[in-house]
Amino acid sequence: MTYGTKLRKIREKNKLSQQEIADQLQISQSTYSQWESDLTTFKVEYLPKLAEIFKIDVTELIVEGTVVKVMNNQEHKNNEYSVVGFEINMDARDLYHKLLLSKDEIIQSKNEIIEIRKQEIETLRAIIQELKQI
Repeated sequence: MTYGTKLRKIREKNKLSQQEIADQLQISQSTYSQWESDLTTFKVEYLPKLAEIFKIDVTELIVEGTVVKVMNNQEHKNNEYSVVGFEINMDARDLYHKLLLSKDEIIQSKNEIIEIRKQEIETLRAIIQELKQI
């Protein structure tokens, strides 16, 4: 199944017109139509908004078997660039899930640090109150 076919099926299931989706994405209806017709592809940045419009997980928009290719490009002296070292091919759905998990772990870690800092502030306030009484 192509991205265009997938978009069309999901849109029709949600009983939305191409114009309604285009309006929410702030693009032209003809641009969206070209996506569904597989005449052009959309930028990955549109995935979260499309998922929000369709009320689905982003991974449902990713065609099964889509592979993300990551290559290490490194700058060398004299402004010459060359590809070095490695190439990674990863299923796009797996990559997205791993990114979501890492985001959740970062948020959890940040929340734990905030709680620790709150406790430290309360301890310092108590110490200040004790010192004021002396």
